[in-house]
Amino acid sequence: MVMDLLEVRRFTHPPRSEPEPHSHQQGQLLALQSGVVSITTGNGRWLMPPGCLGWLPPRLPHGAAIHGQMCGVALYFDPSWSQRHLPATLKVVRPTPLLTALLDELSRAADWSAGRLAPYLATFADALVRQPAQPCHLPMPSHPRLLELTTHLLHHPDDDSDLDGWARRAGLSRRTLTRRFLEQTGCSLGQWRQQMRLFLALEHLGAGTPVTTVALSLGYRSVSAFIDTFRRHLGITPGHWQRITGPGGAGTAFASDKPTGWHDEQGNQAGR
Repeated sequence: MVMDLLEVRRFTHPPRSEPEPHSHQQGQLLALQSGVVSITTGNGRWLMPPGCLGWLPPRLPHGAAIHGQMCGVALYFDPSWSQRHLPATLKVVRPTPLLTALLDELSRAADWSAGRLAPYLATFADALVRQPAQPCHLPMPSHPRLLELTTHLLHHPDDDSDLDGWARRAGLSRRTLTRRFLEQTGCSLGQWRQQMRLFLALEHLGAGTPVTTVALSLGYRSVSAFIDTFRRHLGITPGHWQRITGPGGAGTAFASDKPTGWHDEQGNQAGR
């Protein structure tokens, strides 16, 4: 019998970037203990913070970047079994006590028989599928002018232009920009920019960048404004987040199950 759980690997990786799209034949589950991983796919950018589980289905083209010293556990699953039992799209979840206990058991299952392993895998897959996804997705538009604009903002998060300025940069009217952006991302440009800056903040904090440096580099008017925004949307201060999710920390990435004001991949606003 072909084993459905192919490998369990504990890993430690320094910061690095692999922007070119690549894929893995197996299904891959990451359980991060420290570091932040950002994944870029054809429909946007995903964030995997420490304390969460990240699922990548087999053969999914993606680029990746590691922010900070990353350590954790990776589980690799048979592609056919993955396609039958696990999500068909990338998914980031907050682990429940059940998922944590099952993951602990599976991490020690190297010498188990397929018959002994099967019920654990079935329960794990069902629990992972049922667990709501964390809103860790930053959608990217497909319209060339909108994509060019969002790429500019990702590289210049301190750009404080207003909607008229962004419309001029995109070569669109204000009304057309507003309508097309909402159609393609499920959120307004202002909401997208807010979520984008929080995404970048988590990447920088995961890399160990000081809070003051993060705040100023992202264009916040003051450090206190950044701290207030971060706490309002994620439930904790950036300094606290950095302490509990860094090496040696024992916390999860979010203080609440649904960070307030974030948008999931369908454009639904969480926590409101």
